[in-house]
Amino acid sequence: MDARKVMEGLNGSRDRLKGLGHEARILLTRDAATVDAQVSEALRESRYDVIVIGAGLRTLPPMAEQFERLINVLREKAPQAKLAFNSQPADSDAAALRWLPASPSPSA
Repeated sequence: MDARKVMEGLNGSRDRLKGLGHEARILLTRDAATVDAQVSEALRESRYDVIVIGAGLRTLPPMAEQFERLINVLREKAPQAKLAFNSQPADSDAAALRWLPASPSPSA
């Protein structure tokens, strides 16, 4: 799978979630050294009900340290967020929807 296919899948998943009335954002972490700062900044900007972690980050041995650091920063800074796991970029919406309400609450 190349970068173009990954982004097409992620963008499609994001757009489907938005079409259902959910807020959705894509954050691609760069590396183990910066994942804490990157994710901490995103968590300061918004509160997340569900965070989907991609299969590439979870399953590729060279990504183990980055995955561990990501999980630890999420446990510390977003303990309320459910974690979901996709099997490919194009099913990230299905992973999130396992933990989201059928329809989002209207904003007050």
